[in-house]
Formats: sequence, structure tokens, C-alpha cells
Amino acid sequence: MKLAILKEKLVKGLNIVEKITGKNSTLPILNNVLISAADNHLKLSTTDLELGISYWGLAKVEEKGEITIPVKTLSSFVSLSGEEKLTMETKDKTLFLKGENYKTQIKGLDAKDFPIIPEVLSEEWFEVDSEIFCQGILQVIDFCALTQVRPELSGLYFSFQKNIIKIVATDSFRLAEKTITFDSSAKEFTSRQSLIVPRNAARELINIFSEQNQKIKFYFSPSQIMVESRFPESKKPQARLVSRLIEGEYPNYEDVIPREFKTQVIIARERFLNHIKSASLFSGRTNEIKLSISPKKGSVTIFSQNVDLGETLSELSAQIKGEEADVSFNYKFLSDGLAQIKTNEVVLELNGQEGPGVLKPINDSNYLYIIMPVKTS
Repeated sequence: MKLAILKEKLVKGLNIVEKITGKNSTLPILNNVLISAADNHLKLSTTDLELGISYWGLAKVEEKGEITIPVKTLSSFVSLSGEEKLTMETKDKTLFLKGENYKTQIKGLDAKDFPIIPEVLSEEWFEVDSEIFCQGILQVIDFCALTQVRPELSGLYFSFQKNIIKIVATDSFRLAEKTITFDSSAKEFTSRQSLIVPRNAARELINIFSEQNQKIKFYFSPSQIMVESRFPESKKPQARLVSRLIEGEYPNYEDVIPREFKTQVIIARERFLNHIKSASLFSGRTNEIKLSISPKKGSVTIFSQNVDLGETLSELSAQIKGEEADVSFNYKFLSDGLAQIKTNEVVLELNGQEGPGVLKPINDSNYLYIIMPVKTS
């Protein structure tokens, strides 16, 4: 293998692929990056056997070939070098890096021993704007369950229905749903389909594809999903993520979403969030704060108490419909939901002391956040 490549392209590719490496002590080759050169492209690939990432960068290839190199060593060295252009050449199982001011050798392993990263070849696919999709994932990803007791809750649930995608996450205490609508020229799904993507894969999807004005294409099979961006001028792959899917059946979360409410509050989001944060200082180990909703006064009172520290009570004006309500929430769960909503005002819908509460942006039906109240004795 022999090629020349701009440092910035190599650094960008290594930054994308190296994040899933360095965690395997029993299989050293999984801490390596597979470097392949062909057709005026340098391809970088890494895998942890459940997730595979590949990146293609334009390069001047004089001789085809491939090798695997410890990715952390290569990435750190290239980032610290002051060169703008690099020459890469392999002899035996060693990578030779050359620039104007240095010559470096890094020992590697035989590329034949590197695990194969599968491609998902399927007629089932869709294409979507990467920025919109990644922002949608960001609004729900933090609400996956962190335990593996119920593996299906540790991932993100994707439901494809005609010209919309629903992305859902829940840990049984709160639930977030984001709806993304395709434009009129996009592919429509002829039947409803669903899958569960591991949280780690969804996080890497954001890291790789969150660039603006870029289309990404999704392919999926019963056990895997593949996400790919392409060079605009050639339609060849530029970045690719392949991940296994989580087996199991996702709970019928739609049954949890209230269709009616007893009390509706429209309130300034940032002020509400600041009052909750202030009350949290006195919430104690239970993280509990109490909301008292008064339609007559048009106000929301926020109260928390700690036997060791003291207590605090504050009041906010709001537009309120329906019944009076007294309900307690975990302040962290409540503030987490508010943080994912960007409108100046939010809608909070309540169903008594024990029914789920719903947070959503005002005049926007594409996002909702459900939170279970703290049951008081």
C-alpha cells in the first residue's frame, strides 16, 4: 500500500472511527483500525463486534493494500504532527508515515485477521436529512434505561409508518417520543415496521452524521441496521455505521400516552425550569418537589422541603385550564424533559396525583415527554 493524503482528512476519519475501540483486552486487533487503499480513497474501519464504523477519505493511491494499526497511537501521532500532507506506505506488517519533517514506523497486524464488518443488503431503506434526524435522536436518547435487566428498554425504538418515523425511549419512569415527517419527495413505507437500536449505536450515529445539509440513507434487516452518507459528486460511501439490533418486543408505549387531561398548564419554559432548579436544592434524597396548580389564581406554586436544610416555596403565573391539582414529581426527571424542549412556552398536562404528566412544546405535536408522578402517602 502506498498513498498520499491530506492530514485534515485523515484526522477527521480517525476521530470518527476510533471512539468504539480501546475497550477490548482479550482481542487486541479490535483496538486497531483497518486501513485500506483503493480507487483513490483511503478507507478506515473499526469494530467492537456489535458495531462497525467505516470512513472513506479522498487520497492519491499509488499502490493498493491494507493493514491494521493501533488506532489510538496513529490518531494521537497524526493529530500532533504539524504536517499538511502525509505519505503512507506499508512493508510487511509495518506502516511507514512520512512528512517534510519526520519519518515514523508503526507496527501493525495482518489485515486478514481483522473481523469482517457486514453490509446490510436490503430493499428496505429510507433517506432523511442528517441534522433533523440527529436532533430527533438527541431529544430522546438520554431517557433509555441504563440497566440490561430489560434489554429492549436500553435502546431506542424506531417505528416507520408511511411518511413518518417515530423515535422513542423510556426507562419506565419517563418516556420521550419524537416524530419526524418526510417531505413529499421522500420514500414512503408501505407497511409499519419497527426495530430497536442500541443506545451506543445511536450515540455514534449522532457523532458521525450530525453535519448540516447532508442526506443519510438507512438500510435494515431483521438483525442489523446500516446507516450511510455518500460523496455528493460520486455517490460513493463517505461514512457508514453498521449495528446489530436489540432482540425482543418493545412495550406498547402508546397505551401510556394520555389522550385526555384534567388540568392543562401553559407556562414560560425557562422561568419554570429555573424555579424547579431552585426547589431542587431542598428536595432531599427523594428528589421530590410538589406543584400546586390553581386555575382561579392562574398560578403554579412550587414547593420542596428538607428536614435538615429547610424549605422553599415559589410561585409562577401561567395559563391554566381545568381542575385544581396537587402533584409531586422527581425534579430531575421534570427538568430533563424541559431541557429537551426549545420553545419559549411549554404545555404541561396533568391527570391527578397518580396519573402521568405530559410535557410538550407549545403548538408542536412532534415531541412529547411523559413523566410519572411521585406517589405521596
